[in-house]
Amino acid sequence: MEYFSGSRKILRFIMEDWKLLLFLTFVFAVYFYYTSTFDFFEKKGVKYMKPTIFVGNMGKRIASKVSFHTFQLEIYNYFKGNQFGGFFEGRRPVLYLMDPELIKAVTIRDFDYFTDRNTLRIKEARYISQSLLNLKGSEWKAVRSTLTPAFSSARLKHMLPLIEHCSQQLVEFLKQYDGKDVEMKDTLGHFTLEVIGACAFGIKCDALTDENAHFVKVAEKFNYMSKTKRIFLLMVLMIMPKMMQYLNMSFLNTESIAELMGILQKAKAERRATGIKKNDFLQLLIDAADTENHQETSDSEKSKVKATLDDDTIDAQTLLFLIAGYETSSTLLSFAIHALATRPDLQDKLRAHIEECTSGKEMSYELLSQLSYLEGFLLETLRMYPPVSRVDRVCVKPYTLPGTSVQVNVGDAVAIPIYGVHMDPEYYPEPEEFRPERFIGDAKKERPSHLFLAFGAGPRNCIGLRFAMFSAKLAMVKLLMNFKFSACSKTNNPVKIDKRAFLLKADGGLWVRLDKI
Repeated sequence: MEYFSGSRKILRFIMEDWKLLLFLTFVFAVYFYYTSTFDFFEKKGVKYMKPTIFVGNMGKRIASKVSFHTFQLEIYNYFKGNQFGGFFEGRRPVLYLMDPELIKAVTIRDFDYFTDRNTLRIKEARYISQSLLNLKGSEWKAVRSTLTPAFSSARLKHMLPLIEHCSQQLVEFLKQYDGKDVEMKDTLGHFTLEVIGACAFGIKCDALTDENAHFVKVAEKFNYMSKTKRIFLLMVLMIMPKMMQYLNMSFLNTESIAELMGILQKAKAERRATGIKKNDFLQLLIDAADTENHQETSDSEKSKVKATLDDDTIDAQTLLFLIAGYETSSTLLSFAIHALATRPDLQDKLRAHIEECTSGKEMSYELLSQLSYLEGFLLETLRMYPPVSRVDRVCVKPYTLPGTSVQVNVGDAVAIPIYGVHMDPEYYPEPEEFRPERFIGDAKKERPSHLFLAFGAGPRNCIGLRFAMFSAKLAMVKLLMNFKFSACSKTNNPVKIDKRAFLLKADGGLWVRLDKI
């Protein structure tokens, strides 16, 4: 009887307090789900950061307590001395690589195991999702091989007159600021838009003749995101990342992107309607897609190209070229000018180098290639101020990290903290010091190339790196021959990095005083 009495009490408790039991069950289920991966690295014997439920190790970034660049440096220093380390983005484990040989293996030697980037499945327009950044596997390989010729030496040589014209427009544009303080990031953004518009799409942007040009105003807002939207997206990413594929939201400003896309699609339609051919990026894509222009191509290859390069995929590459080139190139040039303004000794040395090498000579691709100190200066700028502070890869075939027993399974993410590597005194002594000599002569040759990661490394590096360096060199030559840059009351040295941005952005801008020579 006592047995049945006890059972009745339990049954009565369940019936009377079922809401409490349901709530406790729900709490336990949530806790179990969001912590079920937290032993991932412990099982593998990998040192890891202790995670917190829901946010993993991303708490400081969600709260915008540190910039993304500083965050990557902190992670790198935390695991320094180890070949790798474990990190959690929400409940998702990410393996950080520290060892140079592992970085080389993943990005170069064993690239076939890590061909894909770590991208999210988001419900967004195909002209975004089909970009080279998001494509995977054989589709990425096919599009990449199609685009590569656009950045050959021969094509860059053909672009020189256009870039030189844009550079001269930049000089004329800046003359209005003679003797004044000027914010260089936005100003040089006008130049990079004009260059990309002219060289890639045959578009006249009026970015250097009209400060209020519509194209410029639209392009400048491509990554604007309200604080509310940013917090919401971060919380979804941490707590319910799979929901992103059902939400009609993007990390880009959809209105700005849609308007930019309309401009680019109009340029493509006009090119096809008129039949006028130009030696630019857009033409390369159109010709590759219109396979009837390539009679020597087999039928099977034609169908493959058509399947790979449909209109959305073409549009995606043009949009990527525009916004990626605009943002990264203007960042490089503006931080380079900041370095000149805060280091007048380097500015004098660089100007003397340019004058010595170019005096009495006509500008050419070969001449720009001989400006070793200028190249070193730009590469050192990218070392200290890389636009992107981390690069990711996803494992596509089971892999064992060389020299270890650590298994990386299909779908596992690995990350390389670019900014951490660039600021490591073991590879770059006194990393806080700006030294262009690190990238000149033997100093550059003796350092493994995969320890400089501003453009990534291996087959999936930045496809536009040569174009970016080429246009940046030409712009710097024109700027240094016409202007002197110096620090002003608004110049922050060292630079304060925006804690809310993902890409490198100076908090308060990059201000210098400009004087015409």
